[in-house]
Amino acid sequence: MDRHVSELLHSLPGKVFPPESQQYTESVHSYFSAQESQIKPACVVRPGTTADVVTAISLLVKANQLQGVGSVKFAIRSGGHACFAGSANVADGVTIDLRDLNLIEVKKQGSTQLCVGAGASWGQVYRALDPLGLAIPGGRHSQVGVGGLTLGGGLSHFSGHVGLVCDNVLEYEVVLASGSIVRATPNDLEYSDLFYALRGGSNNFGIVTRFTFRTFPQGHLWGGTLIHPIETKTQQLQAFYDFCGDSYDPSASLIHSFGMSSERGSGFVTSIVYTKPEHEPAVVKPFTEIQPVYQNTLRELSLTALTLEQDAFNENGLCQIMIATTYYLHLPLLHRTYHLWQDSCDSVRHCTGIVWSVTLQPITPTIIAHSPFLQEAIPDLARNSNKTVVVAQLTGTWKDSEDTAAVEATALKLIDSIDREARAVEMETGYIYLNYAHAGQNVFGEGQRKEGLREISRKYDPEGIFQRAVPGGFKLF
Repeated sequence: MDRHVSELLHSLPGKVFPPESQQYTESVHSYFSAQESQIKPACVVRPGTTADVVTAISLLVKANQLQGVGSVKFAIRSGGHACFAGSANVADGVTIDLRDLNLIEVKKQGSTQLCVGAGASWGQVYRALDPLGLAIPGGRHSQVGVGGLTLGGGLSHFSGHVGLVCDNVLEYEVVLASGSIVRATPNDLEYSDLFYALRGGSNNFGIVTRFTFRTFPQGHLWGGTLIHPIETKTQQLQAFYDFCGDSYDPSASLIHSFGMSSERGSGFVTSIVYTKPEHEPAVVKPFTEIQPVYQNTLRELSLTALTLEQDAFNENGLCQIMIATTYYLHLPLLHRTYHLWQDSCDSVRHCTGIVWSVTLQPITPTIIAHSPFLQEAIPDLARNSNKTVVVAQLTGTWKDSEDTAAVEATALKLIDSIDREARAVEMETGYIYLNYAHAGQNVFGEGQRKEGLREISRKYDPEGIFQRAVPGGFKLF
């Protein structure tokens, strides 16, 4: 590996950082999870241009061709917000840190579009767009990277009107394993298949260096956070169920969590956003009327301010786990999910600094109707087109890495138990939301969609560089 690092240093002066450098230390220590920060690559590459990415890829592909594909490992990092070890970092390999590819440029081509570098954060995007009265669908936390969220699908506060984040991409700029720079659009006959594969296709086809999004007018929103005692469980789950019903309001976004903290106790934390500056819209009243309430921050605010508030619930540098499943909306299943979570708390309560929560988010038929990606990704959707899909996401944070094995085992058991309950009442969907998935989850399923993605992978990466030399993320083979 020393020889390959030397070649990178020679070819990309000032952009390749070995372990003794300050830039290496900053990169490695800036991941969201401790598991990722504990991984030590041989060097970190910080490309500043797409041409730099081409140089790095060309050298790494050549090394793999000479020594055998998979012998020289590399990782691709945007925001570094994925939790599991090796998702965007690689031990003794080369980590390509894209955060200097952070261009944000508004352009007009008939309609207003936004070009965004894959290493930009959503906080940077919103700070650029808020003064212009514009928005694009994106992350709910400011430090999340544009690249990872978009390539995983991307739920947002605006999904009720415009679908997922990936449904709003007009063009991907991609560096392929061949070193070619491709601009994939849906109407380009040559690369339209690559365009569709990149919607929720993760890092399986190349390194995306830039996205072009469609924008829409957006001023202030109404939103914030409610915190209630855990004893309000019955009212909370009923309110969540009713939110997703026939009167669903596409301007409303809901992130509904119940959790336990070893330091702060248990409770419900509800993030509600209304994408119009309407004071106390009717859709939030079933939640605001639940008493007692410990905290209520609902107010008119900017998208930037909203994401900064959400950051308070995501502390960097702790041991972290995210894992998720989905099922069709079913009130008894919501209650079973709660009780399974409650039972699991005893297995992790001893872990130092544990925060253990399940978050419920609805993907309503309205959202699906606006999302060509979801229409392909959710199996057997035609038979269930009038049903709401519930994303059930387990999140855990703790302070001592010695507890990691026990926490991960409990998390896997909990999600497996929820899946069994969903199958028992015939409410399973077969869909896993990639952005919340844990290592080893089969996010691409089995069947026509996965086979189609594999075929496109073979076309654009015939040697399997992004399957075998990039171990992070979720692979097709």
